[in-house]
Formats: sequence, C-alpha cells, structure tokens
Amino acid sequence: MKQAHVLLAATLALLSTASALGAGVALPGDTGRPGDGVMPAESTPRPPNPSPPKLPRAPAIDLALEAAQAIAKGCSQYRLGVAVVNSVGAPILVYIPDGSMTRHTFFAIRKAYSAVIFKVPTSQITPEAQHPDSDVAAKIKADPNLVGYPGGLPLKVGDEVIGAIGISGADPAPHNEECGRIGLEKIQSRLK
Repeated sequence: MKQAHVLLAATLALLSTASALGAGVALPGDTGRPGDGVMPAESTPRPPNPSPPKLPRAPAIDLALEAAQAIAKGCSQYRLGVAVVNSVGAPILVYIPDGSMTRHTFFAIRKAYSAVIFKVPTSQITPEAQHPDSDVAAKIKADPNLVGYPGGLPLKVGDEVIGAIGISGADPAPHNEECGRIGLEKIQSRLK
C-alpha cells in the first residue's frame, strides 16, 4: 500500500510538472528546449567556426568547491546555501551543506550575480539599494536577479572580476558576508 502512495505521489508530481511546462512555464534559469525539443530529420552542417567564442572567466571548479566547503565548515551553525558564479554571473557551483535549506541557494546565486554586476561586495550597495531614487535601486528593480543584500563577494584577479561567491541563510544578514570571506580567503591567492 505504501508503494502505491509513493507511486501515486510521483505520478502526480510528474503530471503537474508536465502540465506546467506544457503551459509555457519554464524551469528556473531554463532557456527552453533547443529546436522545440525535436531533432530535425536532416540537420544541415554548420560552417566551421574560424575561432571559438571567448568563454567567460571563472574560478577553477576545485577552488570553487574548496571555498564552499570552507564556508560550510566555518559557518556550520547556519543553514545556508553557497553559490559560485563565473564572470557573467552564471552559476558554476551550487553547494547545499547537510541540513541546509535548498531555498537559500537561489538567493545565494542572486547575491553572487549582483557582486559580479556591481563589481563590489553586495554589502557596499545595500545602503544605496534602500533608497528608491538611487541608480542602484533602479537597476535592481529592472533586473529580477539583482539584490541589494549582504552576502555577495566578487572574486578578482587584479582588478578583473572573474566570478563571485554568494551566501544566503547566515542570519542576521551581515553574517553572510563574514561566512563568504572564509571561502574567499581560502582561495584568493590561487585565483588565476
């Protein structure tokens, strides 16, 4: 009987996801299915690319993971989420320590993205973001992925921002940045 309930719950979840996607609702961060999800019968060959596109800069994935693990260990009293993004703000690592709430990772991604866009720790934009007439507040209002809360720290090589770390869930808010600094200090000297 228990297996029947589990199967029924899984089926209902699948059907609700399918109906939501069928209604045009995309998964978070999803740009949709290429070719409307159908492979063309005959694909036309693409011309050779004379030079590969320049990829965004990013910290090495092993350094991103090391930073996230250092943050989780150093701030184990919090149920937080950690995200590391590349130089254009796209996530390269999302880390949910044991016992943490997954919802914090979505906010961590936004904090890291905000640190990349503004090129400073998000704690530095927080005061200006609270004034509705400021340029920062207008930019945040215009982009639903930008936030003006502490917890986003840019990763820099010299003056170039190559990515960012975002932390959410270490409340009150200033503790997010304190936790992020643990990870940043762990890897800063090895960023390239």
